[in-house]
Amino acid sequence: MSPTEGIPEVVAAPKAQVAVAATEEVALDSKVAQKVVSQVKHYFSDANLNHDVFMRKGVSENDGWVQFSTLIRFNKLRQLVGVPTDAKDSDDSKKNSGKRGAKGASARPAPIAQKFVDLLAATVKAGVSAEDAVEVNETAIRRKDAYVESDAWFSRTVHVKGLPYGEERAGEIEELTAFFAQHGDVALLRLRRNPKTKAFKGNVLVEFASAEQAEAVAKMEDLVFEGHKLAPALLSAYHDEKMATGDYMHPELRKPGETYKTYEEWCLANGRKASPLPGAAGSKGKKSAAEKKEFEVVPGMLVKFTGVEGEIGIKELKKAFAAAGDVKFVDMETGASEGIVRFKEAIAAQVIETHADGLAVEDSSMVLKLAAVDEDAEKAFYERAKAASDSFNTRNNNNNNGKRSGRQDGGGQRRSKRFRN
Repeated sequence: MSPTEGIPEVVAAPKAQVAVAATEEVALDSKVAQKVVSQVKHYFSDANLNHDVFMRKGVSENDGWVQFSTLIRFNKLRQLVGVPTDAKDSDDSKKNSGKRGAKGASARPAPIAQKFVDLLAATVKAGVSAEDAVEVNETAIRRKDAYVESDAWFSRTVHVKGLPYGEERAGEIEELTAFFAQHGDVALLRLRRNPKTKAFKGNVLVEFASAEQAEAVAKMEDLVFEGHKLAPALLSAYHDEKMATGDYMHPELRKPGETYKTYEEWCLANGRKASPLPGAAGSKGKKSAAEKKEFEVVPGMLVKFTGVEGEIGIKELKKAFAAAGDVKFVDMETGASEGIVRFKEAIAAQVIETHADGLAVEDSSMVLKLAAVDEDAEKAFYERAKAASDSFNTRNNNNNNGKRSGRQDGGGQRRSKRFRN
């Protein structure tokens, strides 16, 4: 069973496949049990611990023992063991529901029934042998050898582009792992995500057992997964390319031992307003309406489209482009056959490459042709968009100063329909 990572955060847990003996002892189906044991072993592997801060902390405490009651809360194990997603809160949790303490702590999560903890423990104990790198007792599991941090993973990792942005389905990680396992021994496969929306960015990081295997895959020009042509590159090369162009270096791409600018520092150095990423200091403070609507100019977000026919609306166009990425604005005059879409991330080049044959519009025979936006058109777009944003902010501030709320009176100004969030 290949190691997996990147399970969606919210997934309805299926009913566990269990076998019930005459003694009423419950056990998982053999195939499911094998997946559970393999997944637990993966959590304690060097490949996972190199990136998993939570598990690194776990194996460094309590003489390395990690309780099964902790592991059962991991999304992948919850799904496999069959823990229901609608478990009732404890009495204390119900009392605290909707309340926050002085430090902003939220209500405690719903408890997981002990039978699921016991089922996980029994499954792992039955599946772990003396030859494995982990050992178990009645309530916990640990590595036999202490974890030693290593930087070797960086040279063994391939960055792969070309999968659809925002499209992720159950089991895709396993399928991708099996796909790359045809070309080498996969130690770890990670999905890259939008740090704000958590949407899958269409890029993956594949760590192989050796640098030689990674180098061989990085040179492949004919990698195709389910109709999508993939673009592999050694992570070290991709890292250096982004450094050369001055792009922000996301944590999962960083070279071990190197020092990088924080997102706020990078924004300031590039003349952009710093908008803290989730988890960063100051990222949870409330923003004024004007701050939320402040316009940001980022190269590489715009795609020109042509081929619009009939009376198609902005809503339908946004829905079509949502298959390629998170859409911020659509700019198109009423009755026009072309326009410009602005994405929330700088993925224009990737979108154009992925949809080289056109982007189909649902429930119609229309196929939009996509192209890059030249410098003059990009400048004009941002000038129009900023004017619309400034106008909105001015009206909003005026309304706030006058303590107005609700809809404006008849004849009141409205935000331009050309720029829809």
